[in-house]
Amino acid sequence: MLVKVFVLGRPGSGKTTAIHHLLNLAQQRDYSAFSIDDYSILYRMSRDERYHEQFRRTAYDGFDVLDLSVFDTALQNLEQQVQAMSAHASNGIITIEFARNDYAQALSQFSADFLKDAYIFFVDADLETCIERIYQRVASPRTQSGHFVSDYIMHTYYSYDNWSYVSTQLMSVYHIYKMAQTFRNTGSVSHLLAQVERFAEHIFLNEFKQLASADQLKQLAHA
Repeated sequence: MLVKVFVLGRPGSGKTTAIHHLLNLAQQRDYSAFSIDDYSILYRMSRDERYHEQFRRTAYDGFDVLDLSVFDTALQNLEQQVQAMSAHASNGIITIEFARNDYAQALSQFSADFLKDAYIFFVDADLETCIERIYQRVASPRTQSGHFVSDYIMHTYYSYDNWSYVSTQLMSVYHIYKMAQTFRNTGSVSHLLAQVERFAEHIFLNEFKQLASADQLKQLAHA
């Protein structure tokens, strides 16, 4: 069983840092650890497009989305990929990363069964901080996931970030019964990592301790 963990927030908010730490924590405990994001899907769509009506290429091998409907298409594709991966994976986690300015619209692209047993980690930071971090990561890339997002998209599409909706209404609207954790990432990296560790511990205790106990009971029954 793969536990789904949605990691949400603006580009530059700290999602990728949170994901890397979460995956490392899972691997340290010998759980499977996978990650998927919609950027690779959108990137491929932007390169396959012939007439540049839905995308516009930018600096640093990036792109701007001109037709917002492609965001929904990418998420529908993403669910299919996660379902395929989950069918053949052992116990562990899969992080699902994407950024939107309206998470009510974004999450409506997923099926109810896909959402109900998911965890959510929402990372927030103010717009100018996110833009500064984006330029820092393309100037000194530490991973291959440091994608460039243009000032145009940040100041238009991502100028609004519905933190209040995610923190107060999202779980009840989509009948998500696990956990939604929100964190304002405006301090040090160590503060973010500490929050991820607390979040990860909750997942491990809630999901895998029960599985371990069940396995022990099965072993005793066959002894």
